[in-house]
Amino acid sequence: MKKTLIVSSLMILSFSALGQGLSCLDKLLPFNRHSGVHQITSDEWTDGGETLTPENAAIAVSFLANSKLFCRSNELVIKLDPVCERTIFELPESNSCFIFTNLGYFIISRDGGRNTNFIFTKDKRYSEAI
Repeated sequence: MKKTLIVSSLMILSFSALGQGLSCLDKLLPFNRHSGVHQITSDEWTDGGETLTPENAAIAVSFLANSKLFCRSNELVIKLDPVCERTIFELPESNSCFIFTNLGYFIISRDGGRNTNFIFTKDKRYSEAI
């Protein structure tokens, strides 16, 4: 029993050390893909609103990067103010936000359970120009 506990502890520490060596882009795009999907549940973070605003969308991206993925400080930088719009005016759930960063862009939406859902796409074409 003691050996199992020690081996488990060492494995957890080694995985933790490995995770800290990854870049923010590696964490956003597991398995070296061009797009990645992430979610912050309403238990992890909530702003109390039904829909996203540009201000709380920026806070949500910062929370995802810094508190959930443990990216290094200033590794992910928002380059332009977020833009949020409803796709269908009568349907508040259709609200989504676009956020452009130095690593790529996010499309953020909120589901009926008020979880915040992120689609991140790697696109650095304009990151140096802005």
